[in-house]
Amino acid sequence: MNKRRKQKRNANLFKAGTAVFLLVLIFIGAFTARYLSRHSRRTDSAASVISAEAVKTTDELSVYAEPTTEQSEETAVPFVVFPEKTDKSQKFKKEYDARNAILINVDDNEVVAYRDEHIQLYPASLTKIMTLIVAVENIDDLSATIKITHEMVAPYITLDASRAGFEPDETPTLKDVLYGMILCSGADASLAAAEYVAGSEEEFVKLMNAKCDEIGLKRTHFTNVVGLHDKNNYSTAEDIAVLLEYAVQNKTCREILSAVEYKVPPTKQNPEGLVFDSTLFSRMYGDEMPGVKILGGKTGFTDESGNCIATFAEVNGKTYILVLCGGTTNWNNVYNTLSAYSEYCAGGKAYVPPDER
Repeated sequence: MNKRRKQKRNANLFKAGTAVFLLVLIFIGAFTARYLSRHSRRTDSAASVISAEAVKTTDELSVYAEPTTEQSEETAVPFVVFPEKTDKSQKFKKEYDARNAILINVDDNEVVAYRDEHIQLYPASLTKIMTLIVAVENIDDLSATIKITHEMVAPYITLDASRAGFEPDETPTLKDVLYGMILCSGADASLAAAEYVAGSEEEFVKLMNAKCDEIGLKRTHFTNVVGLHDKNNYSTAEDIAVLLEYAVQNKTCREILSAVEYKVPPTKQNPEGLVFDSTLFSRMYGDEMPGVKILGGKTGFTDESGNCIATFAEVNGKTYILVLCGGTTNWNNVYNTLSAYSEYCAGGKAYVPPDER
């Protein structure tokens, strides 16, 4: 009898112990699930905060990621930040002949002077700054050649667009093509570069617009590689300034945008060779104003865009970029460029043309 009671008691203890054990397991499981849930929510919340901060930073400052150590120098996206207005930023004086304008201090990331810099405009041949960037970033060997076709030349003769002067069946190097595209604003050279890189202008334009997204240009869109007027080929003075800042961080782009002259050797089609003179430096030396050295840039014009000019310069050891669009004459663009760097950056006076002195 005692033995039976003892067995029963042991059985009850076993059942009780099992129940307690199961309760402990349930409690541990619930606690663990709750902890993991909280931790997950906390992690997700932290990630959301980080993500939100990242979006906030991108939207407010338009900061482009610095190249990582895994990126090569050739493929890395240069570090560019949209310039900010400060209490020192000024509106351009009314004397400046430009509908849209911006002058930025690149080193300090500040807007020095401005006028309707966010208003949409037609960039004309300033479009070719982006064409140059995309071409340079997608060409491995600038000594390679491309055959010029009738289709690359004929349309621009009909449109009376500026051309580098390449002829059908000529085989210039890609370096020749890029200098012809920038210095004399050659539409034929622009199309040749586009077809070499992407097979067609349409496919190349896709690369241009993808590059806008990569850099962070929010008010720019391209439909052609030349800058021919199209209501959907547009930008702003600020976006063009940022685009030029991006371009000059690339050694090849900077050299081309800074060149005064470039010579192409004689060919069967061009027995005397070709000489490309900069449309920018054919109108100025760049050192007319004390303390100012204009290093390079690009000009442009269509009836709809007016006269446009984008330049970069060194003033008192600092780099500046100036964009003036919608001018009434190309000479006003030149005078205003010299004046702006002098007045707003070097503490000097406005440029006075020789015939007005």
